[in-house]
Amino acid sequence: RERSSPSLQKIVLSHAGADDDLLPAMISLVQNRTGQRFPPLAVLIYGSQINKQALCQVASAMPDNSSVSFHHGLYSVKLGKVMRRTFAQRISSQIEQGIEEVDLSGYGMEDEHAEECASLLEGDHCRIKAVTMFDNSLHSRAATRLARALVSNSTLQALSLAENSISASGFISMATVLVESNKSLQWLDIKDNPIFGSSNVDSTVSSTEALGRLGLLVSRSCGLLYLGLANTGLGEEECRVLSEAFSTNTGSLTMIGLSRNAIGDKGATILSRGIERNTILHSLTLTENGIGEEGTAAIARCVKSREQSGSLLRCVWMAGNKTDSSLFYGCMIDAGFSYIHLLPAMEMYC
Repeated sequence: RERSSPSLQKIVLSHAGADDDLLPAMISLVQNRTGQRFPPLAVLIYGSQINKQALCQVASAMPDNSSVSFHHGLYSVKLGKVMRRTFAQRISSQIEQGIEEVDLSGYGMEDEHAEECASLLEGDHCRIKAVTMFDNSLHSRAATRLARALVSNSTLQALSLAENSISASGFISMATVLVESNKSLQWLDIKDNPIFGSSNVDSTVSSTEALGRLGLLVSRSCGLLYLGLANTGLGEEECRVLSEAFSTNTGSLTMIGLSRNAIGDKGATILSRGIERNTILHSLTLTENGIGEEGTAAIARCVKSREQSGSLLRCVWMAGNKTDSSLFYGCMIDAGFSYIHLLPAMEMYC
């Protein structure tokens, strides 16, 4: 009834029990509001049961001058076609309300949206502790801007930029800030980005520079506890850099995720030598890396050596590789492991 009203500018559904059954009516409403006689339409949904996939259907049906947002639990928003104009204000209102975790995953964010978010993370006024931006359309430009924000930010503890298109230059910017300036970020997940090796398509920086920053991030960061590098193009050369960094036994890193790369037997063997001399790292993920018997044996010897030196590797994931796992399991049990976690679902954290 209201879809032809030229005066309608905003629809707000606040804790109204809205669910997926409402979507056909909403899509019909926004699709029929085209033409110059209709003002921009904003649809705001609070506390509903509509899922993200269904919300995307509504957003895709929106005309160019309209937007839709969704707020439920942790702050989250579907970025509409004109959201750039109001995105900063919406985040600001959540900051003022004391929201500490911002989830912006899978909402089609582009670099300009991340830049607006970065401006709100700068300075001591920000109280946000965790920002999740995985599965968007972010590039190195966004990562570089977020890195600049971290120079003056002392509250953010966790940042996820997984499943984007961030290349080597973005990684270098982030690593530089974490080594030289920021001491508060504890969790950085940048998995599923084309950063290293042949997957890196960044022509603005050399692979040598990216490798150098990787080594510094592991050996000299003072606050970072977890680094997620799954599916970022790691190979034998990157493992050599990681091994040298771990062997210094400095830095603060206690957990690293290296799943779904091309580490292989040689890479695993090289990596094990550095980790064997390290007493800080306690969690290592190497699932789906094409590691065979030689590499598995090297990691197992590393685990055994760490146990004998009193600095046990508490969590090691090796599922999805080429070799029969019995060799590794046996050595792990001999090394004192009473529990070996091999659930594939844990990959989501690593």
